Amino acid sequence: MPPKAPALAPRVVVLMSTYQGERFVAEQLRSILGQLPPSGRVLVRDDGSRDGTAAIVDGLADPRVQLQRGDNLGFGGSFLTLLSQAPADADLVMFADQDDVWLPGKVERAWQHLLPLGDTPGLYGSAQMLVDAQLHPLQATPPWPGPPSFAGALTENMITGCTAALNRAAVQLLQRAGAPAGVRFHDWWLYLVVSAFGQVVFDEQPTLLYRQHGQNQIGHGAGWLGRQRQIIRFLMRNDWVGILLAQVAALMRCYGAALPPVQRQLVERHFEQRGDRWRPGWRLVFSLRRWRHTAFGEAALRLLLAMHRLRLWPRPDQRLD
Repeated sequence: MPPKAPALAPRVVVLMSTYQGERFVAEQLRSILGQLPPSGRVLVRDDGSRDGTAAIVDGLADPRVQLQRGDNLGFGGSFLTLLSQAPADADLVMFADQDDVWLPGKVERAWQHLLPLGDTPGLYGSAQMLVDAQLHPLQATPPWPGPPSFAGALTENMITGCTAALNRAAVQLLQRAGAPAGVRFHDWWLYLVVSAFGQVVFDEQPTLLYRQHGQNQIGHGAGWLGRQRQIIRFLMRNDWVGILLAQVAALMRCYGAALPPVQRQLVERHFEQRGDRWRPGWRLVFSLRRWRHTAFGEAALRLLLAMHRLRLWPRPDQRLD
């Protein structure tokens, strides 16, 4: 935890995308509102729910909660749409899933980590306490073996969206791109863009109860085996390398001309552009650079990249929502 800065009153805006979340959304909103300053706001975008989610949010009747109903965009597009609507005077923009519970002090911890960055674009993320549907503790997510980096962000996400927070400079940076076509994971996108232009800070203290209930869009899975099971299930249903490449394409399309030279060179050296599409270069497949934090993750990355390059990996339905 960084040294505590002088007390300030940040303008806090929380972004929440909901979908079929009637079971847990009221409990989550109460955990947020309990620590939100009086001037704070929660912007909720319901992503086309057919259950009672929107009615429950409305029923809280808290003036700090603003609900909009929208078409189903999927969670990534829905969150990035919300981010594009964040007010210009927000000091701290935080992201919230519909089914977790925030621990006391979450807002303050995010603010104290980002405040020292000043006008540098900053992204905060934290560990989580995994719990079951009834909030019984399972385990805390383990610490990452290494720090955040732009090189790492090209191939791996280490910021879980429900823990993410942005300072004003980062919000302005990301709003320049809006909700880019091809970006599937809002949290990975935040990590990639901010690590290119600013600073990413990771807090190893859990700041929320991350509910694992079998209907999570992604989820984490308890224990090493549970985590690997989640990863394998995801890979069987989605073209992960295609998702990675679409995000690289969006980065270069939206920010390529402004990328610092080192970051731009890293992308152009390891990825190849063909028209408006990108593919992994053989330099990426056989690079001596360590891209991912674990040996297992690194081996899986090289295998998937090689299979994609050789067109040996089938392209399953990419829809997650």
